[in-house]
Amino acid sequence: MRKVPKFYGISGRLVSQDNYLSDLQIEAAAKGIKPPTIINDVAVNGDAIEVAELIDRMVQNRIVDEELNSAPICSLDCPAPIAHRYNLGCKCPTCGYVVTEHRIESDVWLRAPDEMGNFVNPRFWAMFNAFFNSKLKKFERNKVTIERGNDLMMWMIDPYYRIEEPDGKRAHAVKRVLEEHGFVRGLRNLVDNHVSIFNILTTPEAWKEIFAPNRHNAAEGERLRLQWKELFETQRHAFFPRHLPLISSKLIVTEEGRRGVMVDPVFTGAIDAVKNIALLYTRRKAIEPRFLISRALKANRQLTYFHMDFRRESMEGKPGDYRAKLGSTHIPFGGRATISPISEPHDAWKLKAPWRWMVGLMSTHIENKLLRRGYSSRQCERIVAKAAMQYDPLVDEIFKELIRESPGGLGIMVIPLRNPTLVQLSIQTLYIDEVVTDVNQCSLRISDRVIKMANGDFDGDQFQVRLPVDETEMKLALQFRPDNGFMSSTDVDRVEHGMVLHNELISMQNQFLIEADEDDEEGIPLEAVMG
Repeated sequence: MRKVPKFYGISGRLVSQDNYLSDLQIEAAAKGIKPPTIINDVAVNGDAIEVAELIDRMVQNRIVDEELNSAPICSLDCPAPIAHRYNLGCKCPTCGYVVTEHRIESDVWLRAPDEMGNFVNPRFWAMFNAFFNSKLKKFERNKVTIERGNDLMMWMIDPYYRIEEPDGKRAHAVKRVLEEHGFVRGLRNLVDNHVSIFNILTTPEAWKEIFAPNRHNAAEGERLRLQWKELFETQRHAFFPRHLPLISSKLIVTEEGRRGVMVDPVFTGAIDAVKNIALLYTRRKAIEPRFLISRALKANRQLTYFHMDFRRESMEGKPGDYRAKLGSTHIPFGGRATISPISEPHDAWKLKAPWRWMVGLMSTHIENKLLRRGYSSRQCERIVAKAAMQYDPLVDEIFKELIRESPGGLGIMVIPLRNPTLVQLSIQTLYIDEVVTDVNQCSLRISDRVIKMANGDFDGDQFQVRLPVDETEMKLALQFRPDNGFMSSTDVDRVEHGMVLHNELISMQNQFLIEADEDDEEGIPLEAVMG
């Protein structure tokens, strides 16, 4: 029987938010800095307007008069705060905290009211709904609302939540299975009995109703059932935390102008969630427990939708931070270049690098060669700086020497990829065996036979190139050679589909052959056309 990998791609785990908060508090005590703020404690018996203004200062990184207010400070709620970079490390005599930079960690937290006991982890909420619930409506910037259609998790934890639209097939099956087993809606019941509830959902009998099998998905359905069963058993410690964090205020950038405060609509859900929890404690009149729990659950729901919207609107896609910031960040011994095809006969493993780009990529190697030839450090810097803008025969000689000295004489080993592709063969080890000496040529020339799986083409795409710097990295890079990816990594009997030419190239060849046949019919010899 052929063995199939259990998991594909990237796996992860849910983090216990309560443990995360505890770690931050221990770190703050050790360093003498202000610990994370629990909004519930700040809002108790406070004035509603003053608390709202304090929350805005704490959760927003505000731009005032075109200046970003991110100076180091001891504490935002200190009566006489000490700020500015030159005071870093100083202890404030008023609040007793050390002046520190704004941290990337979450510094604003929500605590579940005592009447409620626990929140639902937003990550788990989103994962549960993504599979068992019908698809929620997309975020609309011009119409920010918490109503996105039926929410199965909200139906389970809030007995007063009403469904306004028909359920999807899977959500309807989940509700029917739970009601047949006497499920009582409410957060407290789910927290206290979640083990038995999730066991009911992952029994083979119930799973057949939830994930209706057919001859095409029978094996997939059983695999999904076991995966959800394992998730419920191994990650349940993180499902219902008592505390929930807000993302770092460094990421919530707002701008204050004559028309008021401008904020990205994506962040309004998170800010409103914090204020909704605070309002439960600033009211002078007591709130009935069921209304208090309902409003706290609404804040929990707002945070869940915020995490989903923030990932889709700000992190994913071409302009998102994953691709535009993280994936495109300059890395040591790396560079980015626009790709273009090699027109003459060539080896598919070889690259032709542009001059100025290559000088920057190999600057350390060039300086090393120059130092060995007796040049001073200052002279090395000047030669490299000059070569970065114009052709230099000495640097050209060093390039050829580095190529000759490369292992096997194949060329300088590099690892190009096109962000953010992560499929097999999207990252391949290739070799630079020639440097184009024309400084006006700025593109990295690459074979059209190694760009398919990286989803690259020649319409302005850029590749990010990494240069292995030691023997260990070079040995690891050998695993990414194109010949090692000829056969599929998931089906060893199948040739990887990246081994075929681009459809554009095939269509060009077909068109060329069609035109050649037409020329033959007209009596024009092929040699005359080629000449």
